[in-house]
Amino acid sequence: MITIAILFIAGLWAYWNYLYSPISSRVSRLEQELSQKQSQLDTTRKAAQELSILMAELKSADIEANEIEKKLPKSEELPKLIRDITKTLEKNKITIQSFVPGESTGKIYFSEIPILLQVSGSYHNLANFLSDIGQYERVINTYDLVLAAKQSTKESPDSLTASLKLVVYMAK
Repeated sequence: MITIAILFIAGLWAYWNYLYSPISSRVSRLEQELSQKQSQLDTTRKAAQELSILMAELKSADIEANEIEKKLPKSEELPKLIRDITKTLEKNKITIQSFVPGESTGKIYFSEIPILLQVSGSYHNLANFLSDIGQYERVINTYDLVLAAKQSTKESPDSLTASLKLVVYMAK
């Protein structure tokens, strides 16, 4: 009976030393690695969610930047702008007497390009022209509008002459 007890204790010691203890330490090490990997996975998932949010914000910012660039382009595009203004004048039946683009003046964030106009037409047509200019995608302001009445004749049915300055803005 003592021999069986000694063999049982020796078997238990061998089981503990050679089987249970190594497996137990390996399991605890693997559980620790698993918790670290789970933590990394959670961090990565959060980063992926933030990335998708940031990508959506970037796309929105790009769209907004494109809209702003249409209103305040970085290049002058003066020939196209002159054609557009001339077409708008013709569409509103306004006679151009003088069209003089001025020198660009630089500000901190933008440049201003003045265009001096002298035109003649009816009051209604001039108002429509100014309204159409205000509807352009590009920012254009009207300054120094001076109206003068004019005697209309059969050759020149225009009822007034106008002198004004259009200021076109360009981003730096």
